[in-house]
Amino acid sequence: MKNTLFAATLEFTTQDIVNYLEMLRNNPINIITLIIDITIVLFLAVKLIQIVKKTRAWQLIKGIAFLIIATILSSILELHILNYILTSFMTYGVIFLIIIFQPELRRALEQLRNK
Repeated sequence: MKNTLFAATLEFTTQDIVNYLEMLRNNPINIITLIIDITIVLFLAVKLIQIVKKTRAWQLIKGIAFLIIATILSSILELHILNYILTSFMTYGVIFLIIIFQPELRRALEQLRNK
């Protein structure tokens, strides 16, 4: 079941990418919009990393990245129990992170507003 779901997701994603590239080929003006979009997202990501690197949240982000990689690997390697535990943890982990790091999130948003 999981392999068919993964294959269906991969096929759907591949078809989306092909359709998007076809749309770009038919309307080259959208390439400019795409470049602007990517530039803004990269700029925001760099600024977020610069803000977070100065706080305790940097260690947290590295831990979250590790959990995401572990979840992906457990899915690929078909480690069902580990994958279930990691997936369940991530579902509720976001809520816990918001509660635990509320002061840091507020400070980061205030820094964004002040700059």
